[in-house]
Order: sequence, then C-alpha cells, then structure tokens
Amino acid sequence: MKRAPALLLGLALMALPGCSAPPKPSPRVELRGAGASFPAPLYQRWFTHLMVRQGLNLDYRAVGSLEGERQLAAGLVDFAGSDRRPDQLPWLAIPMTAGAIAVAYNHPGCRLTLNREELRGIFAGAITDYSQLGCSPLPIQVVVRTAGSGTTANLLRYLQVPEQGWHGPSALLAGGNDAMATLLAQRQGAIGYLETVFLVGRHRLQAAALENGVGGSVLPVPEQVKQALSQWPETREGYPLVSPSWVLLPKTGLGQKAVVLQRALRYGLSPAGQEQVQTLGYAPLPRHLQEQAQGLIEEITP
Repeated sequence: MKRAPALLLGLALMALPGCSAPPKPSPRVELRGAGASFPAPLYQRWFTHLMVRQGLNLDYRAVGSLEGERQLAAGLVDFAGSDRRPDQLPWLAIPMTAGAIAVAYNHPGCRLTLNREELRGIFAGAITDYSQLGCSPLPIQVVVRTAGSGTTANLLRYLQVPEQGWHGPSALLAGGNDAMATLLAQRQGAIGYLETVFLVGRHRLQAAALENGVGGSVLPVPEQVKQALSQWPETREGYPLVSPSWVLLPKTGLGQKAVVLQRALRYGLSPAGQEQVQTLGYAPLPRHLQEQAQGLIEEITP
C-alpha cells in the first residue's frame, strides 16, 4: 500500500506536457552485402569494429564482382562490392579502397620479367614451360579466376585482349583471390594473378615484374602502387595495374538502412578506417578519390 502514492505520482507526471515513457528501441537494422573477394578481408574488419563499437550490423560475402552486381540488381543484397570499373552501372559507385594486381607464380629460384606479349602467350597456352622464359625447365600450369571476376576484367584491360578465349582450355579455375593463392602455393609450376594483398598471409608467393609501358619493367611494390594510384585513371592502362574497389548501392530506397550505410562508409574513410587499410596491406585511397567518395556518401538518401 505504501507504493501506491509513488505509482500515482509517476502516472501523473507522464500525463504532464513534455513527459512521456521512454521510446521502445527500434528493431536492429541489418544490411547485407556481397561481391568482390579483393576487399572482403577489409570490409569484414571494418564491419566487426562497427558491430562491437557502434552496434551496427553489416554482413559481406565474397562471391565475385559480377555475382555481387547480379544480387544487388535482384534486390537480394543492400549493397555490392565490385572491382570492375562501374561507368555504365545504374548505382552509386563509391571508391572505398584500392590495390594492384600481381602475376604470381610458383617456381623457386626463377625471377620472371614479362612483357605483354609473353604474358598473353602464357595464358593462351603458347608458352608452356618456364625454360621459354629464361628459367630452369618446369611445365607451366595456368590458373585463372572463374567468370565474373573484377580482377580478371582489370587484367584483360592490361593485356588488351577480349574476354572470350583469352586463356587455354587446360587452365585451372579458382573461385576467388584466396582460392587463387592456395592453388598457386600448392602447385609447383603454377602461374596466375591476384590482388597484391593476397601475396602474403597464409601463403608467400612470388610476383613477376611486368612491362610498365614506358620502356621498363616493375614489380607491384607499395611505392609503385601508390604512385600509379595518385594518377588514376590516367595510369589505368599501364603497370602496376591499379584500380579502386567500389561499394555499389542504390541512391534511394534504402529507408533506415541509408543512415547505417552512411555511417559505415564514413568510418571506412576515416583515419581509423584507413589505418586498417594499411594494416591489412591495402593501398590507401589517394586524396582525389577520398574527396569523390565523401561527396557520393552525402548523396545517399532514404
């Protein structure tokens, strides 16, 4: 009986103007993404941080650039990751990180320096042994990515060859950058291509020096990658073969998810997010691409 006055007082206060019960928490907003395998480790690192520190719930699956775009078009995901240059795509394309493609191989003691013609010959099956490239004899086993890879699309741009029939029928298929790294590490004589982030980690792979288009050959080392990115897209036909990786999303229609996605993307471009970029071995976005990304984030509306 002693608690009744306090209860009545509480009810009376709630009835006064400006006094109300605390609002119920809104259901957790969940965002799903899918796409390129190249940025997957970075996105997963960012999203884990945002879940722990800010309670934001984002998920990303590495399924390949083209498949991510297909799922976004079908409404199966809220955003996609793509390494393919998105000039003709109907979505906002926000650059979030960048990297370079390496031609990696497994022939200890062999130091490959290749021009475009030699690299075309390797993938087409015209060059079949490392002895044809100045190394000790060892049969070449070509490894390529499965269909829909943004990494493949960028490599073909460098090779200046069409997508159809660019590699021989005996090539092994790898489903992503990590699968490519595993196959190259396990098979002596294997040669393929992957983003430089995957040259180290669980596997340590050799990278070939490639023709840079100005009378020399270079390795995709950090200082060369940074220099090429600072002039992108003017340098996109040369080597190191660099490219941003984009987050694709509809400009409108995301509802409550728009605010969550804006917060997540802003974190990725923040000093803390960019520190993770370098920790994991990705290339930080040059200033002109960071400014472009910040402007595009502001265009996202519910």
